[in-house]
Amino acid sequence: MPLRETEAIVLRTYRLAEADKIASLFTRQMGRLRAVAAGARRTKSRYGAALEPLSHVRAFIYERENRDLLRMNSAELIESFFDMQKDYRVQLAAQYLAEVGERMIPEREPNDRVFRLFLAVLRSLKHSGEVTRPLLYFDYWLVRLAGFLPDFDHCQNCGRALGETGGFYLPGSEGLICDICRTGVAGQRVSVAPAVRAGCRKPLERWIAEEKAPAGCREARRFLEDLIETHAERKLVTRAMMEEAV
Repeated sequence: MPLRETEAIVLRTYRLAEADKIASLFTRQMGRLRAVAAGARRTKSRYGAALEPLSHVRAFIYERENRDLLRMNSAELIESFFDMQKDYRVQLAAQYLAEVGERMIPEREPNDRVFRLFLAVLRSLKHSGEVTRPLLYFDYWLVRLAGFLPDFDHCQNCGRALGETGGFYLPGSEGLICDICRTGVAGQRVSVAPAVRAGCRKPLERWIAEEKAPAGCREARRFLEDLIETHAERKLVTRAMMEEAV
């Protein structure tokens, strides 16, 4: 069993027996995986605060082929995001990242771009205190990197240009439709393109530092969350919790 060193983001932890934990990790070199941290619940555990949810750590893991559950040797804390829990809105946003990560990131498939996306958004939540733009940025790039980003400028049915006012979204669909294709069907008007063009195509840190949030960011974010939920094929618990608070 070779010992592998990898950067990781702790998505969640679960109790195991009396003194152990199972850590759900999104690792940079090995993808998403689960590993047993023996003795992690003991008062004088060698893991310390390294297994707090959403911590950025350096993990040492015994790699075993054809095993769903690996074994962790140790973990060193690189960056903590624990203080974000003081702000309820930011805490919910961070928990949303963790839940989406567990639902959408395939097991054992390394993805450096998605790993860097997680870190950028966590740091933005930590330092800016904003929620909507970091979540919009996360949703947009996750959907784009996963390969199911729709065309925001054209109707998915007929290809007609939607214009600045956007199109209509039907729950469960994978894009927007125009006024004509919507005839006789209920749907919510959504304008995604302006908010996306405003900042999602530049570094998140620069977008937040240099500009105010444009109109429509929350609307665009919720549309992308609908797409993520559709592809996850299940309701996201944290999304329902964020409806009023975020």
